[in-house]
Amino acid sequence: MVYFKYHNTPGEETLSLMEDANSVDGAHFRSFPPVIGPFANIHSSTEFSGPKSWYKESRDVNAFGGKTPNPVLVASHHRPCDDACSFQTLSTRLSRKETKWSSSPKFGVEPTYIPLYWEWLEDVLHHSRRTLASTHILDAVYASMYIYKCNSPVMQAFCESWCPTTNTLHTSVGEMSISLWDIYDLGGLPVTGLFYDEVVPSAVELEGSDDEHSLYLPYSCKYLFMALHYLSEKHKVTTITFETWCDFWFRGASKYFLASGNKKSVLPTLMKDFSSFNGPRSWSHKMYEAFRILRIPEAHHRQTYLAAFLSCWLCAFVLPVSDLGCIRPGSFKPASFLASGKETSLAIPVLASIYHGLSKISNSPTPGKHRESFPAQYVYAWTAKYFRSHHVVTYDFVGAPLVGIQGLDSVIKSPDAKSLVSSGKDFNWLANSICGNSDEKREDGNHQPKQFANFFISMRSCFLTLRFDNNYVVEPYSPHRFGRQFGFHQDVPGELVVQTQNITREHMYYLFQSSIRLHTRATFLVPCRTFNAQSRVTPSFTTWWNSVVSLNAAYASRTPSLTNVRSKKRKERKGDDLNTSPKDKAAKTSAAPRKVRVRLPKSSTISCPPKETSSKCRDESRRLASRVVSNEPSNDENEPSGDEHAGEPTILDDIFAEDYGPELSPEEIENLQSDANIAVELTACENTFVSLPEQQFIDDVVIDTAPTTSVSTASTESPSFNAQDMITKATNRADRYAASLMINEIKDKLMKTPLAKVHELAQEFEQVFSYVRDKKIDISAIESFIKGYIGCGSQLHHVRLGKQGDPTLNDLEQRSLEIETSVQTTTIAGKAEEERMQALHKEIDQIQQEQAEHKRKLNDLAERADRLLPLISESEEKFQGYVIQKKEQENSLLIMKENIVAAKEVEAKLAEAEKQFGVARDALQAFKFEP
Repeated sequence: MVYFKYHNTPGEETLSLMEDANSVDGAHFRSFPPVIGPFANIHSSTEFSGPKSWYKESRDVNAFGGKTPNPVLVASHHRPCDDACSFQTLSTRLSRKETKWSSSPKFGVEPTYIPLYWEWLEDVLHHSRRTLASTHILDAVYASMYIYKCNSPVMQAFCESWCPTTNTLHTSVGEMSISLWDIYDLGGLPVTGLFYDEVVPSAVELEGSDDEHSLYLPYSCKYLFMALHYLSEKHKVTTITFETWCDFWFRGASKYFLASGNKKSVLPTLMKDFSSFNGPRSWSHKMYEAFRILRIPEAHHRQTYLAAFLSCWLCAFVLPVSDLGCIRPGSFKPASFLASGKETSLAIPVLASIYHGLSKISNSPTPGKHRESFPAQYVYAWTAKYFRSHHVVTYDFVGAPLVGIQGLDSVIKSPDAKSLVSSGKDFNWLANSICGNSDEKREDGNHQPKQFANFFISMRSCFLTLRFDNNYVVEPYSPHRFGRQFGFHQDVPGELVVQTQNITREHMYYLFQSSIRLHTRATFLVPCRTFNAQSRVTPSFTTWWNSVVSLNAAYASRTPSLTNVRSKKRKERKGDDLNTSPKDKAAKTSAAPRKVRVRLPKSSTISCPPKETSSKCRDESRRLASRVVSNEPSNDENEPSGDEHAGEPTILDDIFAEDYGPELSPEEIENLQSDANIAVELTACENTFVSLPEQQFIDDVVIDTAPTTSVSTASTESPSFNAQDMITKATNRADRYAASLMINEIKDKLMKTPLAKVHELAQEFEQVFSYVRDKKIDISAIESFIKGYIGCGSQLHHVRLGKQGDPTLNDLEQRSLEIETSVQTTTIAGKAEEERMQALHKEIDQIQQEQAEHKRKLNDLAERADRLLPLISESEEKFQGYVIQKKEQENSLLIMKENIVAAKEVEAKLAEAEKQFGVARDALQAFKFEP
């Protein structure tokens, strides 16, 4: 027999388990005051400071000038603030060389193979599936039957982008994070329920009962401590491993194992339903061994068996917070509550553990050197859902969606995991949302289905709590920072109100109550699904986030921000231009060609000849005359333009941009503008040459002769006349005159050549230009102008080639009339269909109302069923107790009947003896002795 003693020394409360009531030897466990229960001395708070509506309408100006209302999540623990500040991440510290990843980085605790655990789980599903379903952990328990592998490159990039200040993932497009909804929906863990209070209870709490003779704790909790004491004494250890715990409670055969030596792995396979676990199966004689050792009554077998398994499940799979690989005695209390049918909130402590572990990695001096204590499989499931880091099972299966990424080969290799995470461009924003076809406003009322209640809690800001032993973890939860994952628009999140008070049991319980509070009558919204959730941002958020990214980059590199660098470059470039001569500028331009407009002199007047062109064509010709594109910059940058449209882009700007050659294909021309507009532009360019005066070609020629050697004379007062100078000047004038003649000949030939054939003269004119350049005569401006004109002809040539086989204008007009007629017919048919659609909408609305009513009734029935299941489980246990009591009473009755029969026989014999005694007495009395 095991005796429990509680030593209530101030600051050193201890629960002791001993074989003898007077012994001092035994197992001793440190105990701490509970947060829940009659010994907590904490009153439930009825106050709730949350807003009446957990979303607001942000009105942004749309493309039509109106204001579109966009739903935005709000927060109760952030103050409004638009100031941008830098956020430190592990990536920032790595870029500043303040830290370095370990050679083989470790992250969180991922599920591993435990001998007999999977076999034990299958047996538990046979005997306690209803209890697991009533506490909403059936899918999560089943998920622990598989192995989940880490995608190390993606996980490493994930940790580098994690910001411990905000508990969010920082990417170039904004913030993302793991939400309570993800833990509930992907991991199958309940959000609502009892506070997860992982502490060793006192002896009074463990064995005592209240005035109504109800136990303070389920009886299974005491048996688990007895099992722990027995194993500690047997193996002479203070901690019990998972393997030892499983081997003690489950005495069945082993059928699963990992590969070792020549043996191949035998792993559980996915199931489509739980049909194979219908009904309890009979146990062998060996399965009762643990109950016989601990002297557990038969009526308590099933609940204790389930509680023992759940304590291992909590420590190994759900919350590996300390003593990795060993059973924690503090887990016996929540495990016993779950086994007795009481729902416990697990999603909140699990997410708090994940946030806390990721922050420790981000702040670690040597990240990845030590494994942090948080359940990594839930992070793997999140990255698989949002970043596609794992292969996901496509066929139907039971259990939480987490099960879909199980397996040793589920990891997807990413060529650039860091870019995948930090850019956020391939992020699947609505991967785990319940968005519908339209916005659905709801109220947090009494008849809210469990799914929507969990979704509502997941959208509210709060502080997540985790308590184990004397450790308190409180992490801020800010879903409004990643509202796009719920389908909302993202706005500037504001500044977190930091918790300044010390974390106590009372304060932690108040934070927990606030986080799961329901029936507040507050309104919330389930947004409609969108095709591009990434674009759901407000203008103010875009400005704010760009500033944050710039500050982060500046802080990481210890250099000025990108804006300052650009400004500095512009200033340097401007200073270089001021100190550069025109010839140097021309040299730079020839080395790096760029698009420049050449303006004609003021004296050049442009006039279109009388042709069959519209006023629009004449306007286009005037505009194009001052917009011919050249590869040389203008020598006079301050010269005003005579065109009122100077500075506006034209189609020629696109045609002669530096990214295009002198000729474009018909397909590229179609992408620039329609054929009709191109024809107008080319016609205007043709008219430009007609209007140019001949004098311009001579006045624009600049002579740049090579330096000549002067012939010295005998006297310094010799006449200015110099034969060599005269010959040089005459030669130059002759060359200039010849060049002028050549230019005029080129002009005449161009005017006589149809624009569509001008492109054929390019090679011929190049010979003339080469000859003039050899004479040291600068005709770059004229050459560029003429080449531009030839380019226009090339464009026209390609346009005409591209238009071959296209329909004529008459054909297009005829088709237009036919389409107009078809549009009218379609409009009439559309109106009729619209009326029919409205009638169908009314009918579907009525059906939806009826469907909603049926859903409400179904939810009521489901809630009633949830309430009845624990009662059924309790009734079954009582029934088993009554069966045992009945058997004992029947045995007692049988013995009593046998005793009655024996007593009757004795009484008969006694009566007979008394009768005989009476006869003998009478004979004795009648006997007379006569001597």
